[in-house]
This record gives sequence, C-alpha cells and structure tokens, in this order.
Amino acid sequence: MGCIGVVISSAVTYTRNKFQMVPLWLWLLQIVCTSFFSMFFFVILADYVSNPEVTVRYVVIGNVVQSMAATTLYAVSDLPGTEKHVGTLSPLMQTPANLFCVFLGMSILNIVAGLISSTLSLGYAQFVFGIDLTMANFLSVAVIVLLTVFSLTGFGMMIGSVGLRLRTSSIIANIVSYIGLLICGVNFPLSYLPEWVQAVASAFPLTYGVDAMRGAVDGANILDIGGDLLTMTILGLVYFIISLVMFRMFEKLARNNGSYEMF
Repeated sequence: MGCIGVVISSAVTYTRNKFQMVPLWLWLLQIVCTSFFSMFFFVILADYVSNPEVTVRYVVIGNVVQSMAATTLYAVSDLPGTEKHVGTLSPLMQTPANLFCVFLGMSILNIVAGLISSTLSLGYAQFVFGIDLTMANFLSVAVIVLLTVFSLTGFGMMIGSVGLRLRTSSIIANIVSYIGLLICGVNFPLSYLPEWVQAVASAFPLTYGVDAMRGAVDGANILDIGGDLLTMTILGLVYFIISLVMFRMFEKLARNNGSYEMF
C-alpha cells in the first residue's frame, strides 16, 4: 500500500476510533468552547489594558488564527506521544506501513478541527465581539486558513516525531504552543519584542498567518498578502520535509533501543 493509501486508511481508522471513545457532540463542544473562551480571555485583557495599539479588534483577529494552532499544531504534535501512552505505538511499529504516513493520516481529523475552529472564531468575532467584517476579502481569508492549517500541521508533525524517542511529546508541544502565542503577534505587535525574539518568530508559520489575516479582514486581496502566504507555504513544506526525515531517524532509534515501549 502506498503512502496515500496508508494516509486514507489511517485517517478513517483514527476517526472511527476517536468517535467510539469520544462522542461527536463532545468533540465539537470542545472546539466550540476552546475557541470562544481563549478569545474571550484576551479580549477582556485587551479591554482592561486599554492600549491604543492593542485594540479588541487586533486581539480578536489574532485569536482567530491562534484557534487553528490550538486545535491543529498541539493535537498533531501530541499524536505519537498519545499512541505511546495508550499502548498502540508498539503494534504500529510492527506494521510495514510508513509511520510518517500513518501519523499524517491521523492528523486529518485535527486539520478538520482547525478549519471548524477558524470558522467558529470568525463567527465569534462578528456576532459576539462586534468586529466589523464587511470589508473582509473572504477569498483571502479562506486561502489563509487553508495555508495556515497546512503549515501548522507540518510544524506539528516535526515536533511530534520526537515522541517516538522521548517518553512523550506533549511537553514540547505545550512549550511550543505557548511560545507561539507569545511571540507571533497574536495579542500584541511584534515590535514590542527584542529583535532576536522577532527573528525567532519569523520561523513560526503562525506569525505570517496572523499578519495575513489582519490584512485580509481589512480587504487585502491575495496579491497584497502574497509575501506572507508564500513564506508560510515554504515554511510548511520545509517542516513537512524535516518531519519526514525526523520520523525515519527516530523510528530507527526507537527500534534499536526499544524506546517506543517506554512511557
């Protein structure tokens, strides 16, 4: 079976197993609540601080994109660690299927969650927090959402590969998620940060997704934000390539020392 077949089979199996353990309504409720309360917290904080450069609109749009990171990057990066925790990584290691393709298939459900989360967050922005989106270029918004989810998935796969070697990848996933929240311009401008931190932020796909989304809701077309989209796409491809190499490397190490059974 080729990689595409493995991805499809893995996606179907993972989704079926997921909803046998967690009802669909509860899975959706988690996405609904996570997106809303995360945005709500930072809106209250921005309103309290009353910084003219960090308006409620600024924070809300940033958190529309951040919601995709919460449901995609973290969940994808935690997949190998979760499989190890529940004891199913060992059987996966015994199959001839490429592990990268297996976990890429598992990521499909989380990609869908990211798309749902971004759509809900845009709804919250307009109907709950009163953000005017009448000038938004929704074609640009749709492209940004798709490319952001793509690049975050590649980033998450790269981080998740470490879970084949270490006891868990969730700690690293948590650290990276919070670093992204702090340095990617979600809730305050990058100009507030030291130059070396801004340089680090340039390696995070989320930085470009946030910047592009702010332009798109103000009416920018795809050409206007093309630089951000191109950079984010390139980063996503690079991270997917790196994750493929890392999966192969850590899989070999795990087989040699038996760390795939260590939790």
